[in-house]
Amino acid sequence: MVDIKKPIRILHVLPGLTYCGGIEAYLLNYYRHIDRSKIQFDFITHSRVEHEIKSEIESLGGRVFDWETFRISRFFAIKKQISTFFEEHKNEYSILHCHMANAAFLYFPLAKKAGIKHRILHSHNNRAAATFSHAIRNYPLLYIGNREATERIACTEDAGKFLFGRYPFTVIKNSIDVNKFIYSLSMRTSMREQLHLEKNFIIGHVGRLDPQKNQSFLIKIFNAFYQKHPEARLLMIGEGKDETALKQLVQDLQLQHVVKFLGAKKNIEDYYQAFDAFVFPSFYEGLGIVLVEAQCSGLPVFASADVIPSDARVSNLLTFIPLNNNEDCWEAAIEECVENRCVRKSPVEEIRKAGYDIRQEAKVLEHYYLSLR
Repeated sequence: MVDIKKPIRILHVLPGLTYCGGIEAYLLNYYRHIDRSKIQFDFITHSRVEHEIKSEIESLGGRVFDWETFRISRFFAIKKQISTFFEEHKNEYSILHCHMANAAFLYFPLAKKAGIKHRILHSHNNRAAATFSHAIRNYPLLYIGNREATERIACTEDAGKFLFGRYPFTVIKNSIDVNKFIYSLSMRTSMREQLHLEKNFIIGHVGRLDPQKNQSFLIKIFNAFYQKHPEARLLMIGEGKDETALKQLVQDLQLQHVVKFLGAKKNIEDYYQAFDAFVFPSFYEGLGIVLVEAQCSGLPVFASADVIPSDARVSNLLTFIPLNNNEDCWEAAIEECVENRCVRKSPVEEIRKAGYDIRQEAKVLEHYYLSLR
């Protein structure tokens, strides 16, 4: 029995804790705004952990357990690590919330054996993997994890239907701190001065440098735009395994002086202010929280049609373009945006009405957890 005088501790399993991950942004937004006298978060991560994020979590009352990368080839070592952890933390957790669908098959049976009553599987995507071979590998793992889950959460209806099929699930939205992203002319001026791009047209992108995000196509789109607008610049915020290949593509196209890789940034909201447009040609997304952030900043946004859920369009600032359209079609859409620019304004009320204000939605997740205790 959980002591009702103490906050319940939710154990989250996720890939990592960096400044360019959507899952991390989702969890930290909720953790900062949830009632921590009632609910606390602990984190098991299987990738890099930013020191500042770990320090913030600890200051809020949480703990971070930084483990090795989750690989099937390390199955037995990771299984032993999980079992040992549950033995050492016996009776500390009644809820395990897994954000790695391909790891739930291992975590959930061990959690059940350890007496963890509630095992939540969270769908953050609407596709199994970026490549066919990885999808084939993941499907049996997803099936087992789904079967062993006791509750299911998704960021959108599409993401829930993809992963859970016939099983019931609850949609809890990837909400943002709206106030952080509201357009500010003074911040825009300051950031563009810092970047030495006061007079340039800046196309921005935020995301993990990964095949899923289709950033090689983004660079080709920019190249088409740059040929007509030599004052244009592309700023890419994020890091990941595709960085070397993407930088090589930039070199091959002789764009190294106009395309900048800025790495991970903790003040992403300030960079949105500096941008003039936001382009996101991802192959698949559960939602794409950066699309909501960009719209909140008053930016015209261009994103992949059909593969990104319609939920991401919280205002008329977002334009969907089919991925099978070539870079010239995308360039033409951005061109039209340049020609028809109007006074920039944040669609705050639309975002709140759509349910993406963290101050409102944190109470939804709080109620969900408390209903399980």
